[in-house]
Amino acid sequence: MEKNLYDLIIHIADAMIEAEPLLTEYDSALGDGDCGQGMKAGFTAVKQSINKEDSPRDLLKKTAMAMISAIGGTSGAIYGTAFMKLSGTIGQAETIDQTVICEALVHALEGAKMRGEGTVVGDKTLVDALEPAVYAFKDAMEAGKSYKEAAVCAREAAEKGSESTIQMTARKGRASYLGERSVGHRDAGSYGIAVLCRAAEQYLNH
Repeated sequence: MEKNLYDLIIHIADAMIEAEPLLTEYDSALGDGDCGQGMKAGFTAVKQSINKEDSPRDLLKKTAMAMISAIGGTSGAIYGTAFMKLSGTIGQAETIDQTVICEALVHALEGAKMRGEGTVVGDKTLVDALEPAVYAFKDAMEAGKSYKEAAVCAREAAEKGSESTIQMTARKGRASYLGERSVGHRDAGSYGIAVLCRAAEQYLNH
């Protein structure tokens, strides 16, 4: 996992940049339409910040800092905190194994929820895709599945979670101002997580 982390991050970054039009479309229906451009700017900055020679801890820390500085606002803080939690957990480990990776992902989820002002599943945010994905991956790992198989489980959970936001009433962020009018629209942040998980699965399985 260590030697491939740089390539994995680059693959995810490329996928998020490519998803800009759809992210913008979804966010325009519920927010100010800047999610796509924010993700594009953030992951472009990530590609410019990291190096193949970086340690796993530094790769994740640099990713966090690039997201915070390039995106700004709540989205930058959420992504930045999540990647910083990944960096902290992995950086403290003597050996990066599946237990450490699962622990790091849970810490990243907790950090994202904290930065999102206590966001929970059902609020129509990225957490609706991120939390199911993290626990699907963790459950698969604990059941003895391979990284590739666990990545498939995470992607499926993220996509299902994102789709579920279409019928939700937004309770957090700018979309919450729309009340019932937010029903019928997919949350852009949750779609971003689905894109991220899909990219990770593609990288690990090809």
